[in-house]
Amino acid sequence: MSGVRGQTTADRTEPEHAEAHRRRTVALLVLLVAPFMALLDMFIVNIAAPSVETQLHATFAQVQLVISGYIVAFAVGLITGGRLGDLWGRGRMFLYGMAGFGVTSALCALAGSADQLIAVRLLQGLSAALMLPQVLSLIQVLFPPAEHARVLGLYGATLSCGSVTGQVLGGVLIKADVAGLGWRMIFLVNIPFCLAAVLVGARFLPRRQDAATRPGFDPVGVLLISLAIPLLLVPLVFGAQTGWPLWVWPTFAAALAVFALFLRWEARFPADSGSALLPLRLFRLPGFANGMPTALAFYSGNSGFYLVLAFYMQDGVRLSPVAAGLAFVPLGTAFALASLAARSLVPRFGRKALLGGTVCILLGLVYLPLAAETGAGGGTLGRALWLEPGLVLCGMGQGLVLPSLLSLALRGVDTADVGAASGGILMASQFAGALGVAAVGAAYRSALGEHSYTQAFRAGVLALVVIALLSLVLLARLESRTRDRE
Repeated sequence: MSGVRGQTTADRTEPEHAEAHRRRTVALLVLLVAPFMALLDMFIVNIAAPSVETQLHATFAQVQLVISGYIVAFAVGLITGGRLGDLWGRGRMFLYGMAGFGVTSALCALAGSADQLIAVRLLQGLSAALMLPQVLSLIQVLFPPAEHARVLGLYGATLSCGSVTGQVLGGVLIKADVAGLGWRMIFLVNIPFCLAAVLVGARFLPRRQDAATRPGFDPVGVLLISLAIPLLLVPLVFGAQTGWPLWVWPTFAAALAVFALFLRWEARFPADSGSALLPLRLFRLPGFANGMPTALAFYSGNSGFYLVLAFYMQDGVRLSPVAAGLAFVPLGTAFALASLAARSLVPRFGRKALLGGTVCILLGLVYLPLAAETGAGGGTLGRALWLEPGLVLCGMGQGLVLPSLLSLALRGVDTADVGAASGGILMASQFAGALGVAAVGAAYRSALGEHSYTQAFRAGVLALVVIALLSLVLLARLESRTRDRE
């Protein structure tokens, strides 16, 4: 009898393991909707901006707020959103954020004025900030460490798909003008994705709090960080566009003062407290402490790269918005394939894979201005095709580095803090994006004032080369210090 019972127990093991694997796979598919949607919405609105300006009779400043307001609200809410997941359930917060993203997408499509659209875009950014940190957190919690490289590779590929799809789909939808809806379709396409993610996620995502006891919340920390981030991002976003007026500098000073107050307040919590919004014990972990500045450098280069390339493709090469979006497809494909390849290359080659990815980016950047000069005498198509090898090299490098950078930055983070850590890394990436756009955009625009588009492109790429070299140094330092401390 005991033998029969033992056999029955053994027979149950494999089906239970298969069922757990199936649930994790479905949960991952649901989670990956969030980075896809967040990136899709950033890029698709950029393409639709001229149509929004015309149909809503908006000023250029209002159109800037439609785009930048989402980014600032997104950055403001990331740490708080991640910590809410730690405290009250990551799956639950993901579903709330996804539902909010769907509702605000519908409200964006219904906006009757530019001011209404700006207000709803702020709410949409906060919804994205609630759902996105839960993705990295749940990946760390649901999947064993041996699978993190594979899953984060899929995460990186999804980011690429979202950014490329946004640029292509935005142009297609605007040109198609489905049912006379014009730019409103760029928001309506979000709703089926959000609805499916909520319905499936409600069944397959864990919604209960992971910890046995619920720690307290940190409203003062939320208030301080919610004040500090706009004080830092708003002058970065708008200062570069308005020639760095006088108000920018006291705003930067106020941001630094509020950040100092925030860190001082967080230091008041005991080292083992679960109540701090951003536990300072995270900065004692080599991966997180060195991952933050590395993320700042790497993401600032990424954002500046896409900005300069978008301007040059449309203004210098004279591609239409749809054709410019299609020109990004080889880059996005290379990014996605390299992200998937990173799951086997990084465990096998370690630091060499990361540094090799950054070298790929540098080679691509060096090639691009040479290709722009070589193809300058050809037609529009020929000039665009000359750029593609460099774009593919950059995409390969970005795909190799990005998932591995996230994995290294979150290595060693306790389960109770993984939401706060994910929010912190993502917040750093958003700040880096604004910094990169300001710095690289300034280099491009200053050269454009006196020279041709090709020479302005060269100036922007030169700034990107400097950032890539800094990223190379920081990535080497991140990997070596993480290994040393382990």
